[in-house]
Amino acid sequence: MPAGSRGFEFGSGRSTHALRRALASTVSIEHSGEWLEQTEEMTQAVAKRASDETAVLPLTRCWNSLRVIESFNVENRPEVLRHLQQSRLVLVDSPPNPAKREHALFLALQYTPAGAVIVLDDLEIRATARFAQRLARHNRKLFRFWLLDIDHSLGVFLKLRHDRIRSRPSLIEFVGTWLRA
Repeated sequence: MPAGSRGFEFGSGRSTHALRRALASTVSIEHSGEWLEQTEEMTQAVAKRASDETAVLPLTRCWNSLRVIESFNVENRPEVLRHLQQSRLVLVDSPPNPAKREHALFLALQYTPAGAVIVLDDLEIRATARFAQRLARHNRKLFRFWLLDIDHSLGVFLKLRHDRIRSRPSLIEFVGTWLRA
């Protein structure tokens, strides 16, 4: 990442401290205030700098391609949305159920600037791998996508340009989302 790059993460944890070591500033949003507090108290914790921010955003029900899901409503928090729009590196490691991370990934892909890198955790979960690969396939002109067999398997998106993101879930994904809601 270029010097002065900002990071953003959906879900805090050890990654929060790694991002703080590597980037000029990091914004972490978390659905649980209790977990965010534990993150700050970790033994390998990197002290929160003035340029770093954290926020608790409870998961709310919202619509994604005619499906009810639980996600972070960053559109209702302009300061959080602004940080996402300025971030060059985004980690999507929440909501806690990896199969429900599609909307957080969609937000990252939609709002980050061209040149941003978006990393999705837990692609060993079939539903997570399926929606990541679908978004990559439907938006080939907007993103490059790599699957990395590191840790829990990571999906890495490089945003090439800004445009409307297409998301057409399969019938199985559509029904599965309704059953999990």
